[in-house]
Amino acid sequence: MRKLADAAFRNHPGLADEMHLDQVAGLQRLGERAKNLPTWNFLNVNGPICRGSLDQFGVKLGLSLHYEATKQIVPVGGAVLLNHYSNVDAFTGEIPPDLLGLFGEGTTLKQGRLEVSKQFRYSSLWAEDTLNISMHLAVFRESFGTLMIVAHDANHLPEGSQVEAFYI
Repeated sequence: MRKLADAAFRNHPGLADEMHLDQVAGLQRLGERAKNLPTWNFLNVNGPICRGSLDQFGVKLGLSLHYEATKQIVPVGGAVLLNHYSNVDAFTGEIPPDLLGLFGEGTTLKQGRLEVSKQFRYSSLWAEDTLNISMHLAVFRESFGTLMIVAHDANHLPEGSQVEAFYI
Protein backbone atom coordinates (compact mmCIF):
# COMPACT_ATOMS: atom_id res chain seq x y z
CA MET A 1 0.00 0.00 0.00
CA ARG A 2 2.87 2.35 0.77
CA LYS A 3 4.16 2.05 -2.83
CA LEU A 4 0.73 2.99 -4.18
CA ALA A 5 0.49 6.02 -1.89
CA ASP A 6 4.00 7.16 -2.82
CA ALA A 7 3.17 6.84 -6.52
CA ALA A 8 -0.03 8.87 -6.08
CA PHE A 9 1.78 11.60 -4.15
CA ARG A 10 4.59 11.69 -6.73
CA ASN A 11 2.16 12.03 -9.65
CA HIS A 12 -0.07 14.57 -7.87
CA PRO A 13 2.14 17.13 -6.10
CA GLY A 14 0.36 18.58 -3.08
CA LEU A 15 -1.97 15.60 -2.62
CA ALA A 16 -0.34 14.45 0.63
CA ASP A 17 -0.72 17.90 2.19
CA GLU A 18 -4.29 18.19 0.90
CA MET A 19 -5.31 14.87 2.44
CA HIS A 20 -3.90 15.68 5.87
CA LEU A 21 -6.66 16.26 8.40
CA ASP A 22 -6.49 17.47 11.95
CA GLN A 23 -7.56 14.31 13.80
CA VAL A 24 -8.80 16.19 16.88
CA ALA A 25 -10.99 18.45 14.75
CA GLY A 26 -12.40 15.36 13.01
CA LEU A 27 -13.27 13.74 16.32
CA GLN A 28 -14.86 16.94 17.61
CA ARG A 29 -16.97 17.22 14.44
CA LEU A 30 -18.21 13.65 14.87
CA GLY A 31 -18.85 13.95 18.60
CA GLU A 32 -20.43 10.84 20.14
CA ARG A 33 -20.64 9.15 16.73
CA ALA A 34 -16.84 8.75 16.78
CA LYS A 35 -17.28 5.88 19.25
CA ASN A 36 -18.79 3.78 16.42
CA LEU A 37 -15.65 3.99 14.27
CA PRO A 38 -13.10 1.16 14.17
CA THR A 39 -10.24 3.65 13.74
CA TRP A 40 -9.66 7.37 14.07
CA ASN A 41 -7.18 7.69 11.20
CA PHE A 42 -9.01 10.21 9.03
CA LEU A 43 -8.08 11.54 5.60
CA ASN A 44 -9.46 14.61 3.86
CA VAL A 45 -10.76 13.59 0.43
CA ASN A 46 -12.63 16.84 -0.30
CA GLY A 47 -9.65 18.84 -1.56
CA PRO A 48 -9.51 19.79 -5.25
CA ILE A 49 -6.80 17.28 -6.25
CA CYS A 50 -8.33 14.24 -4.55
CA ARG A 51 -11.93 15.16 -5.34
CA GLY A 52 -11.04 15.85 -8.98
CA SER A 53 -9.49 12.40 -9.29
CA LEU A 54 -12.44 10.71 -7.57
CA ASP A 55 -14.92 12.56 -9.77
CA GLN A 56 -13.04 11.78 -12.98
CA PHE A 57 -12.86 8.10 -12.06
CA GLY A 58 -16.52 8.07 -10.96
CA VAL A 59 -17.74 9.49 -14.27
CA LYS A 60 -15.75 6.92 -16.25
CA LEU A 61 -16.93 4.09 -14.02
CA GLY A 62 -20.55 5.27 -14.20
CA LEU A 63 -20.47 5.38 -18.01
CA SER A 64 -18.87 1.93 -18.12
CA LEU A 65 -21.38 0.38 -15.73
CA HIS A 66 -24.25 2.02 -17.62
CA TYR A 67 -23.03 0.39 -20.82
CA GLU A 68 -22.55 -2.98 -19.09
CA ALA A 69 -26.12 -2.87 -17.73
CA THR A 70 -27.99 -1.41 -20.72
CA LYS A 71 -25.70 -1.94 -23.75
CA GLN A 72 -26.37 1.76 -24.49
CA ILE A 73 -23.73 4.47 -24.98
CA VAL A 74 -24.60 7.74 -23.27
CA PRO A 75 -24.96 10.37 -26.01
CA VAL A 76 -23.88 14.00 -26.01
CA GLY A 77 -26.33 15.79 -23.72
CA GLY A 78 -26.24 13.01 -21.15
CA ALA A 79 -24.88 13.40 -17.64
CA VAL A 80 -23.50 11.52 -14.67
CA LEU A 81 -24.47 12.50 -11.14
CA LEU A 82 -21.98 11.43 -8.45
CA ASN A 83 -22.05 11.15 -4.70
CA HIS A 84 -19.10 9.74 -2.78
CA TYR A 85 -19.47 8.09 0.62
CA SER A 86 -16.70 7.23 3.05
CA ASN A 87 -16.51 4.48 5.66
CA VAL A 88 -17.03 7.25 8.25
CA ASP A 89 -20.35 8.05 6.55
CA ALA A 90 -21.31 4.37 6.83
CA PHE A 91 -20.40 4.06 10.51
CA THR A 92 -22.11 7.31 11.50
CA GLY A 93 -25.33 6.71 9.55
CA GLU A 94 -24.77 9.41 6.92
CA ILE A 95 -25.63 7.06 4.04
CA PRO A 96 -29.37 6.94 3.37
CA PRO A 97 -30.48 3.64 4.98
CA ASP A 98 -32.67 2.58 2.05
CA LEU A 99 -29.84 3.06 -0.44
CA LEU A 100 -27.80 -0.02 0.45
CA GLY A 101 -30.86 -2.27 0.62
CA LEU A 102 -31.95 -1.07 -2.80
CA PHE A 103 -28.77 -2.39 -4.41
CA GLY A 104 -28.31 -5.67 -2.57
CA GLU A 105 -25.05 -7.61 -2.38
CA GLY A 106 -23.80 -6.74 -5.84
CA THR A 107 -21.16 -8.45 -7.94
CA THR A 108 -17.42 -8.23 -8.40
CA LEU A 109 -14.81 -8.72 -11.10
CA LYS A 110 -13.83 -12.30 -11.86
CA GLN A 111 -11.29 -13.97 -14.09
CA GLY A 112 -11.30 -17.74 -13.88
CA ARG A 113 -11.04 -18.63 -10.20
CA LEU A 114 -9.72 -15.20 -9.24
CA GLU A 115 -12.14 -12.64 -7.84
CA VAL A 116 -11.74 -9.33 -6.01
CA SER A 117 -14.87 -9.07 -3.84
CA LYS A 118 -12.85 -7.89 -0.84
CA GLN A 119 -11.44 -5.02 -2.90
CA PHE A 120 -14.30 -4.03 -5.20
CA ARG A 121 -17.96 -4.77 -5.78
CA TYR A 122 -20.78 -3.03 -7.55
CA SER A 123 -24.47 -3.21 -8.21
CA SER A 124 -26.63 -1.62 -10.90
CA LEU A 125 -30.29 -0.73 -11.42
CA TRP A 126 -31.73 0.64 -14.65
CA ALA A 127 -34.96 1.63 -16.38
CA GLU A 128 -35.70 -1.57 -18.27
CA ASP A 129 -38.37 0.02 -20.45
CA THR A 130 -36.20 2.78 -21.95
CA LEU A 131 -32.60 1.88 -20.93
CA ASN A 132 -31.83 5.62 -20.82
CA ILE A 133 -31.17 6.02 -17.10
CA SER A 134 -29.27 3.83 -14.65
CA MET A 135 -28.01 3.94 -11.09
CA HIS A 136 -24.88 2.22 -9.77
CA LEU A 137 -23.18 1.79 -6.42
CA ALA A 138 -19.52 0.77 -6.31
CA VAL A 139 -17.70 -0.01 -3.06
CA PHE A 140 -13.92 -0.07 -2.72
CA ARG A 141 -12.35 -2.07 0.16
CA GLU A 142 -15.15 -0.96 2.50
CA SER A 143 -13.30 2.39 2.61
CA PHE A 144 -15.47 4.40 0.29
CA GLY A 145 -18.30 4.04 -2.15
CA THR A 146 -19.53 5.99 -5.12
CA LEU A 147 -23.16 6.36 -6.17
CA MET A 148 -23.53 7.12 -9.88
CA ILE A 149 -26.74 8.09 -11.64
CA VAL A 150 -26.31 8.07 -15.42
CA ALA A 151 -28.85 9.60 -17.81
CA HIS A 152 -28.98 10.00 -21.58
CA ASP A 153 -30.61 13.38 -21.02
CA ALA A 154 -29.40 15.64 -18.20
CA ASN A 155 -33.01 16.77 -17.66
CA HIS A 156 -33.84 13.28 -16.37
CA LEU A 157 -31.51 13.56 -13.36
CA PRO A 158 -33.18 13.88 -9.95
CA GLU A 159 -34.25 17.44 -9.17
CA GLY A 160 -32.85 19.22 -6.14
CA SER A 161 -29.75 17.07 -5.95
CA GLN A 162 -27.05 18.30 -3.58
CA VAL A 163 -24.22 16.83 -5.66
CA GLU A 164 -22.56 17.94 -8.87
CA ALA A 165 -23.48 16.54 -12.27
CA PHE A 166 -20.92 15.98 -15.02
CA TYR A 167 -22.20 16.56 -18.54
CA ILE A 168 -21.28 14.60 -21.65
